[in-house]
Amino acid sequence: MTTACASALPTTSIAASPASFTGKPCPSRPTPPRRIDMLKSLMAQEARSAPHVLRSEAARWQRQAIEVRRQVAERPTVVLLGRGSSGNVCSFAAYLFALQTGRQPVEFRPWLTTQPLPEADWHDAVVYALSYSGKSTDIAASAEWLRARGALVVAVSEADSPDAHLIKPAHHRIHLGCGAEQAVPATKSVIAQIFVAAALAGYDIELAAEQTAACMLHIDADGIPAQLATFLAGARTVTWLARGPSYGGALDAALKLQESVGIPAFGFSTAEYLHGPIAAASPADRVVLFTASDESMESKQAVAAALLARGVPFICLGCNQTPEAQLPLPFPEARWARTALLAYLAQLTCATLAERSGINPDLHPSLRKITQTH
Repeated sequence: MTTACASALPTTSIAASPASFTGKPCPSRPTPPRRIDMLKSLMAQEARSAPHVLRSEAARWQRQAIEVRRQVAERPTVVLLGRGSSGNVCSFAAYLFALQTGRQPVEFRPWLTTQPLPEADWHDAVVYALSYSGKSTDIAASAEWLRARGALVVAVSEADSPDAHLIKPAHHRIHLGCGAEQAVPATKSVIAQIFVAAALAGYDIELAAEQTAACMLHIDADGIPAQLATFLAGARTVTWLARGPSYGGALDAALKLQESVGIPAFGFSTAEYLHGPIAAASPADRVVLFTASDESMESKQAVAAALLARGVPFICLGCNQTPEAQLPLPFPEARWARTALLAYLAQLTCATLAERSGINPDLHPSLRKITQTH
């Protein structure tokens, strides 16, 4: 497999390694254990099924997306609908559609449908509504609201029943086919939605799916999630930073940590982080910096320098050819597919951290698998 990797960050940006956690350069990189941790949670089991889902479903997703794109070719306005993890996938998808068309999609806010708005014509719009269960009431209501105003609705869901809330207003449906997901934190369904969104944006996903699946298995076998969990243990807060399409992955990594371990967590773009949030960072916090290989380096250099100056422990996840990456990762060739790697790594890291802490990541007294909001 070909692995792309851009020029490295300067040595001043080296983050804390799992061995030091000091925010200073570490002279050597720990050798990852060649084993897969025997995690017991449903969250971990469901996350680990993602490579199989990619290999078994990507070709079908591609075919169905091509047909949907043919049907909506005359509708230049893209509207993205989703809550929670599905909403984070929408943030990811917004970058991909903009990169392909030059037009920024609308990430629609369901609250708007509860307000007395002026009449508007949505006949030029296609709505991609994402919901694993198909039972997200406000997403379904928003899809129905947009359809009533002329939009064409495409549901991306695991739901099979035509009576599911989201399926009713949909003109077309792409079935995720990822199977039952019982743990509250979404895992394999997030990976599936990432690839379906990429296909709907016009990307070829089949080779990327195969490469990403192989990278996921390699990351797990090398014990990368366990090492990242060690780095995050005891943190007051955790911030995940990324840029471009991977910003959606950073958002979902933060959500997973909140849901599974109960640690306050945040997701920002590396540039946005410098516009205020970094002021709250202290040595009691942890920062995870995800570095895709072909991005502009200026914002990462600035963030790394600022974190070093504040004594904030941070770690860089990057290409396995980048010396400065404390946890080097294998990358698929497609840049957008690296977001799925970040999501997968975060899922297994959170499951590991939860089990080490004696927490059941599958259930939370304040959360349900299906959240119905209005």
